[in-house]
Amino acid sequence: MADLESLASNTVSRSAVTPEQLAQEVAALGARWTIAGADLTCELRGQPMAKCGEAAAYAAKLADEMEHHPRIVMEYPGTVIAIHTHDKNAITVMDLVYAARFERWLRANGWE
Repeated sequence: MADLESLASNTVSRSAVTPEQLAQEVAALGARWTIAGADLTCELRGQPMAKCGEAAAYAAKLADEMEHHPRIVMEYPGTVIAIHTHDKNAITVMDLVYAARFERWLRANGWE
């Protein structure tokens, strides 16, 4: 699952991932994705607030579709999306799939 498309099309599972798998998948997501504590985090900076708002709106739409909800914080100078599987208190396959689908949307919508 090392590439974004493979990850985005993965079936949704709440299975845990090993630290090695997690590092590989986060690298495939790209530089805006990091691990911050127990969260998989995406930081969107350097764009107008309206563009960040569009990304936050899509993140919320995706969350409803997947029934898996991140923390979305919008404040100047950008937006932060943070996600983990609460009942597992860990980053799981479901979080990685959410991130890959969100990242795919970002790339398709002008986020370099």
